Amino acid sequence: MIYYKFLFFTAILTFWVQLIPAQISGSFPVRIDEVQIVGNDRTKDHVILREIPYQFPDTLSRADLIIIKNRIQNLFLFNRVELNVIPIGSRNHLIIMVTESWYFFPVPLLFINEHDWSKISYGLQLSHYNFRGRNEKLRLGGWFGFNPSFYVNYFNPWIGDNLRLILGTGVSKRKVENKIFDFDEDRFGFDITLGRKLSLYLDGQINFALERIKFPEEYTAYTVSQTGTDIVPKLSAQIKWDTRDLFEYPKRGFFITYNLRKSGFGKKQPDFWRFEFDNRVYLPLYQQVSLAARQLFVFNSGKLPVYDRVFLGFAERIRGYFFDIFPDPALFEQYDSNQISLTSLEVRFPILPIRFFSFDNGPVIPSLYRDLKFGISGGLFIDSGITWQSQREIALNNFYSGYGFGLHLHLPYIYVLRFDLAFSDKGRAQFIIDAGVSF
Repeated sequence: MIYYKFLFFTAILTFWVQLIPAQISGSFPVRIDEVQIVGNDRTKDHVILREIPYQFPDTLSRADLIIIKNRIQNLFLFNRVELNVIPIGSRNHLIIMVTESWYFFPVPLLFINEHDWSKISYGLQLSHYNFRGRNEKLRLGGWFGFNPSFYVNYFNPWIGDNLRLILGTGVSKRKVENKIFDFDEDRFGFDITLGRKLSLYLDGQINFALERIKFPEEYTAYTVSQTGTDIVPKLSAQIKWDTRDLFEYPKRGFFITYNLRKSGFGKKQPDFWRFEFDNRVYLPLYQQVSLAARQLFVFNSGKLPVYDRVFLGFAERIRGYFFDIFPDPALFEQYDSNQISLTSLEVRFPILPIRFFSFDNGPVIPSLYRDLKFGISGGLFIDSGITWQSQREIALNNFYSGYGFGLHLHLPYIYVLRFDLAFSDKGRAQFIIDAGVSF
């Protein structure tokens, strides 16, 4: 919380210092013959060029250049991305100017879990967000506080120019608060992900994970093995189709993920299937006003162990019932394989367009203070959700719904800080402070 306040007031105090409006210059449509990149001291050219969905020479509109700009910004490697079209002789050059973020450093960790400010974690992470200048992620770190964890992981989103393979792996040791009983699960495991980018917008992945989960002695009976320690293998397959314009605050495009997971393959192991469908669409309404819509389904087949139950009220929440949990964890014996539906609508509009500011001669690492953004957006939203065990529970009076409005601050490094005022369908009001775009 202190970190967010510091960034917010820093942004306000420096808002009129070195303001630079974001823009794409030139007259359109325009023929582009070549592309040149400026400012990528560490990032390899091909990491940027492969995000461009056009082959040059080609004739592009202003909208085409915005697509290029957003795709490069979505790499989360640069504080700022700007495009200019410059004629050199008889040829037009597209100049991509980037301000690189600082990629490799020990970074203090301070964050909330499950949208709950009482669940704060703090620690240290040694991170390289652009390992070898190829957009590879390498992290080693850990945190204390809520759900203490220690981990090392690696992720490469694109291997081989034509193969376009995806590779990720990691090892972690965690303490995880059980959502039903008052104890922490002791978890140790590893996972590996293999996939392929089928296009710039579509990819498929297969993930295998193996986890050892230990319960305190007095809760031994709630493990599947009845020994207090479960060995849990999981195999999942995912398809993701993502055309969002800007990941940190999308207003155009869609995001669709289908995930199928099987847990357990032997005796004394959990034995269930899980299907997750997350469908999001973002429709421009007028100028910078956009309608965002989301439909989330989670279906389970088979009895779930107590450490793998699903709820509304933790990672997924209903604004208006933000601090309520569905189904009630006390009903865990009744809801041993429940399903979830969550529907959200949000109208997003700008209040203060994003601008960029810089500090001259910033201390320690000067690049941390260049091209920092600040802006304000607003949102009107409606959320509605339900959890059920049997189909007869699916009825209008079993849905929980909320609505309201919020202010969204676009800030450096944390991207979006939201202040929402929500009302339940029973008229109860609640004030919510949360980090990140709602969906």
